[in-house]
Amino acid sequence: MAAYKPYFGISCFLFVLLHAHSSFSQTKTKLLQGKVQNANNDVRDVVVMNLNSKKTTITDSLGQFSIEVKVGDVLKVTAVQYLTKNISITDTILNLSLVTINLVENVINLKDVTVTPYNLTGEIDRDLDRLGLKPIVTSGSLALPNADLDVMSQSERLLLEADRGKYIRYYGIGLRINTHKIMNRASGRTKSFEDMVLRDELMELEREVITKFSKQTLAESFDIPEANVDGFLTYCMSQNDFTSLSETANTTEIWKYLEKRSIEFKAREIVKK
Repeated sequence: MAAYKPYFGISCFLFVLLHAHSSFSQTKTKLLQGKVQNANNDVRDVVVMNLNSKKTTITDSLGQFSIEVKVGDVLKVTAVQYLTKNISITDTILNLSLVTINLVENVINLKDVTVTPYNLTGEIDRDLDRLGLKPIVTSGSLALPNADLDVMSQSERLLLEADRGKYIRYYGIGLRINTHKIMNRASGRTKSFEDMVLRDELMELEREVITKFSKQTLAESFDIPEANVDGFLTYCMSQNDFTSLSETANTTEIWKYLEKRSIEFKAREIVKK
């Protein structure tokens, strides 16, 4: 019986060693390098979220990303134009130098319909021939000067009208004072239109953010209730640096900005409660 004791001790030691190694591999984190791809669509700005650690990143212009993971974590890959995909992290995936994720386009199939009174079939080529529509004449098709200029919004037109011209114009030996411009400045009318233009720009950026990432993605990525996402975006828009961000930042910088502000927003909501 005594002869078996050394073997029993060795077996216990090996069991403990293997168990410790297994436990270590379960908790070991690694910066996973990945690439999202699709044959037809753009793969930039795809959100990659670790559902376990809540860490999030987005893909660059080539669809590449990096994120910290460990065995047992689940990556959620989302974008408006793709079907959501979940990736379970295994030892095999963890040991890859680059993990490739193929996304499937989110195609919404509609049944064939006929639209009255024109009896449209939904097939563009056939419908155009049937209707006999003439090409739409635009400033671009006519190659008119300044055809490529962006169309101004209502707020921008009002601001231009209120603040047009210089304060003083010289005509030979005389001068002319622009009372229209001065009065609008003094009354605050010009400032009101400037605020309207700024608000329109911020609202447009907010629409772009929601279109690109969706409220659900923002809620899950930043751990904010979906019902509070509008309030979160309003909070971001109220920050002084959000204006400069909307003018110069790319999508990655905007995402990092939202991630930073989400921490402040959640802390602010806790204080309110």
